[in-house]
Amino acid sequence: MRTNLEKWNYYLSIIEEKTNKFINSQKEGKAIPSVYYVVYPVGKVAERTITDTEYSHYKHGGRLYFNGKKPTKKEVEALAIYSEMDIPFSVDNLWFKYSEIWDKENNRTSTSSVRFTDVMTEKGLFYSIEDAEKQAEITRKFVEEEKAFKELHKKDGGYNYAANGYKFLGWQNGWKHEYYDEDGNLCSESGKPSKTIGYSKENYPEYRKCVDSKHRRIEVSHNQRGSENTVSCPICKIYWKYDCSD
Repeated sequence: MRTNLEKWNYYLSIIEEKTNKFINSQKEGKAIPSVYYVVYPVGKVAERTITDTEYSHYKHGGRLYFNGKKPTKKEVEALAIYSEMDIPFSVDNLWFKYSEIWDKENNRTSTSSVRFTDVMTEKGLFYSIEDAEKQAEITRKFVEEEKAFKELHKKDGGYNYAANGYKFLGWQNGWKHEYYDEDGNLCSESGKPSKTIGYSKENYPEYRKCVDSKHRRIEVSHNQRGSENTVSCPICKIYWKYDCSD
């Protein structure tokens, strides 16, 4: 090997061989669909065709590309070191590449990728068009209900909440937040790592009753800076404010 490019391609082939071995081990014995379907938030069904399988080496510190027209000596050395590593392959870094026709009339397509595990567990997607259409109908119905709810309870920046029987819960920015795990339980009680922040029912019972009941709410932004926003629940007759300005 004389040139940096030849060396680069050599080390890259070693990494690709290791990668392909891992990919094949994860795909072996599994029924992988060539096509799957997703439902967009507006209720539109889209068909996606799986075109390839790829592995993201980014989290392991591996960079399988070089800057410029040719790799530098430093880039080749870094790739050589990575090729000699016992790469800690993980299914979490495995992806399917797909193509989607978003404009059938003009045959325009887009390409992206989806997690391998999401496809294999049918998470957030569907293997059959029939199942996708059923979910699409549910989604469209929800969208229409949401639209009707907002129209019925719409408010502007000058709406008088107190005069219309609403109770003010204060500014959310000053509330005491707690850390919750992926199951929605307090991290202080479950001992699991935090996934989100929230507000306890002990400190904010009216707010939590509303949120836990999954009531639809109306939100009003009072200015473009985001310094005053009002959220209200027409069912609980409560409202609160928050500031999201810089």
